[in-house]
Amino acid sequence: MFNQQLLHQMKKSMLLILLLPFSFCHAQVSKPPNKKNIVLLFADDVGIGNIPGYVNNPPVELPNIDSLRLKGITYKNFHATPWCSPSRYALLSGNYQFRGTYPRGPWDPWGKSAFKRGQETIAKLLKKNGYDTAMFGKWHLGGKIEKEQKPQNPNSSSRLKFGYNLTQPLVYGPTDNGFDTSKVSLSGIQAPPFLYYRNSNSTVSQDDIVFYDVGEYDRPQGMSEIKNAGRGDKAWDTSNFNIEIVKNNEKFLDEHAKNNPKRPFFSFLSLGAIHVPFTPPNVFIDGTPVKGKYGKSGEYDMLYELDLVVGFVISSLKTRGLLDNTLIIFTSDNGGGSRNGNLKGRKGTIWEGGNTVPFIMSYGDKFQAGGTRNQLAGITDIYATLAEFAEIEVPKDQAKDSRSLLKSVYDQNELIREDFFVFNYITIKLHEQYIDRFGTHPIEQSMRTARYKLIYHTKNSFIMMYDLVNDPSESKEICSENFETCNMLFREMIERGPCGQDIKGGWCPGQCEDDPDFRYKGSENGMSCNSIASKTSSKQINKMCGYAAMNPGENPVRNPIRDYCRKTCGVCDGAGTVMPSHNNNSKEW
Repeated sequence: MFNQQLLHQMKKSMLLILLLPFSFCHAQVSKPPNKKNIVLLFADDVGIGNIPGYVNNPPVELPNIDSLRLKGITYKNFHATPWCSPSRYALLSGNYQFRGTYPRGPWDPWGKSAFKRGQETIAKLLKKNGYDTAMFGKWHLGGKIEKEQKPQNPNSSSRLKFGYNLTQPLVYGPTDNGFDTSKVSLSGIQAPPFLYYRNSNSTVSQDDIVFYDVGEYDRPQGMSEIKNAGRGDKAWDTSNFNIEIVKNNEKFLDEHAKNNPKRPFFSFLSLGAIHVPFTPPNVFIDGTPVKGKYGKSGEYDMLYELDLVVGFVISSLKTRGLLDNTLIIFTSDNGGGSRNGNLKGRKGTIWEGGNTVPFIMSYGDKFQAGGTRNQLAGITDIYATLAEFAEIEVPKDQAKDSRSLLKSVYDQNELIREDFFVFNYITIKLHEQYIDRFGTHPIEQSMRTARYKLIYHTKNSFIMMYDLVNDPSESKEICSENFETCNMLFREMIERGPCGQDIKGGWCPGQCEDDPDFRYKGSENGMSCNSIASKTSSKQINKMCGYAAMNPGENPVRNPIRDYCRKTCGVCDGAGTVMPSHNNNSKEW
């Protein structure tokens, strides 16, 4: 076991950060609610290379986002996950994704809540303490939809061809997770079902449902596009998605002022910009032309629309006299598909470009105008930040991976966290999924400190390390030059990640026993690890260990038999321990 005190001191000495003393008093739950409002603007696939203040020359002028930045605090070292769905779980729960029901992300309505029993979202916590809560836009946290008796369009390529009854409510949606008011689509604009759920009730009747093939569809607001065939509302319009969010937020604010004027509110605007399909509206809600603003680049037009959304929301708060007592946060769910500054990688990768996101926070004139912070922070920290802002104490069993940012707002030397973990369950290269029999282990994971980043490629069992202070682009691997630090960080990663949380997983170092329940092809009489071990020829054993076997979990994928018969197939060393090898060539994986 390594020396924890040594690691702590090492991290402290690494902190090369800029950051001003503030004490927030926690309120008791019984205390009357305050009037501190919260608006969270959650962009989609927006990397830091698009945002002023992160790069010198972003491709699109974003005056409203820039104005928000200049009136608030910008965090330059803020991280999410590499993918949309797990980032949403991390934000709302304050937990790393492996603590949820579906660690790789509940992309579809697979029948369970994304949040394990007893896990309380930040919306639930705020609601319990007097907040009026609302969410509009992209849900992407799964749930449960009743199935029809007969499949619809069984020959189609739709991911929902197996007969979900789209007229029925969404169970385990926003309503069940703390939002008083909501209007969401399950998967944003990119995937079926193409319809909205208002307060978790479907907005369509059976007569409204049509099947969409891949292609473009002319709509009054603009050109709607379907990238993944499937069923939905006959009036579905991807070009109107962000405008619909703004309209619903306006209605929410009106009703809040009428019905609950003495209560604070939390509005979560989960935007479609700038995820594909790139379908900007012809004009914005206020009549501003959008489509064609940047020639034929629908992506740039959507970036422009994103800025218009931010500007409209801020203007609406100002008009209503709410701006000075409303915390506004702008961030994104993962790195961009491109334009991530000088960072390596993109959305869907373990590299910094895959998970580094913009994070801007403004609160009237109460925060340092134009301030920047370089402390390490992440998407799980939003939970504790909002709770402290609202003067609510986080229950001890909630938000296990969340640290509040508020003290760092007032003290630029205030440490937020010593490290941050990132887990990737799907690689973008082949859209490959690697889930062990228990569905808990990622393909790759990383541990960030203020200076170093360790990457553990879980599937192929090797590690790499980078010095991000001197090499932010991750161009020079240094594990062999700093093996003691590298090994120390790896051991901490194992202890504090999924392997150390009493979660069974086939790729945890030291877990080298055969799976007694494994049967080849899943049949009761199929080959077990013992039957493979009984073969007399080592050549025959090696051959069989390379066979692909289907895991029996909820998300079946084909993995080699050696993943299940680790001892028989010689995955472990003589001491029964698996330690990763060192790989300094990222082009090999």
